[in-house]
Formats: sequence, C-alpha cells, structure tokens
Amino acid sequence: MSALERLADGIDAFIDWVGRTTSWLTLILVLLIATEVLLRYAFSLGAVWAQELEWHLLAVIALWGIAYTQKEDAHVRVDIFYQGYRQRTRDWVEFLSAVFIMAPISFYVAYLSIPFVEHSHAIGEISPDPGGLTHRWILKSFVTSGFLLLGLQSLAIALKQAAILLRGRREG
Repeated sequence: MSALERLADGIDAFIDWVGRTTSWLTLILVLLIATEVLLRYAFSLGAVWAQELEWHLLAVIALWGIAYTQKEDAHVRVDIFYQGYRQRTRDWVEFLSAVFIMAPISFYVAYLSIPFVEHSHAIGEISPDPGGLTHRWILKSFVTSGFLLLGLQSLAIALKQAAILLRGRREG
C-alpha cells in the first residue's frame, strides 16, 4: 500500500467515524419528532425549542452526512456519460473532479462561512422566537465543519485515484 493510500485510508476512517456518529442523530431526531407530535396532539403541549432542535439536528445530519455519503459513493451521480466510459477514464474523471472541483469548492465554502459564524457569535445571536434556542453560532459552525469534512473526503478520493492512476490499473 502506498503512502497516498494510507493517508486516504486514514481520512476515510475519520469520515467513517463521523458518519456513523452522525447517523445516531437520525434516531434522536425521529424520537424527538415522535415525542413532539405525541405531546402536541395528545396533550396540547409544545415547545419552540424542541421544534428548532428538530431542524438543527436535520442540518447537522445533512452537513456532516454528506462527506460520509461521498465516502460510500452513495451520492446521486449523473451517469448518462459516466457509465459509458472506460474504467481508466472514470478514474481520471474522479481524480480531476475531486482535485479541481470538489475539494476547492468545499474548502472555499468552509472559508467563506467563518465570518458568518464569527458574526453570529459576536452578536450573541439567538432564536428570534420566544422560547427558542440560544447560541445560534453553534448551528452555523456546522456549515464550516461540514464543508471541511467534505473537502477532506474529496482529498481522500483524489489520493486514492492518484494511487490507482500511478499504478496504471484498477484494484478491485
């Protein structure tokens, strides 16, 4: 195994851990929604903070889950052209798109989101709704971390594809 593949495997292991950890948030979200519905319709009770927590959890699941989805190659792909390519061409497409599109855009969005989070923290942004959640900057920080994770996963893909291309054959 080359150094490129070892580094890519290390990134993959980290993204796998983040993805599996994040998947537990889905269970928490389902339980929260079920409890909220039961309390609202059976007892006419509801809480603004619980409703806000639902969409906060959904945002975290989406932002952190996208890197894991990319790692598992479970994302939506437009295969109309890709499926007809030879394997070597597919390897080049994966490598070039990871290096020139996915990683740069992911890291750039993460970079652009930092002032967004800093501003939210500086003004002590809270929910505008009475009884809503405080510390809105924590939620906004998931934009930064989510795109950093996606950028890291893009680097892992590029490293794996580089190893394959340098080797001149596809490992199965």
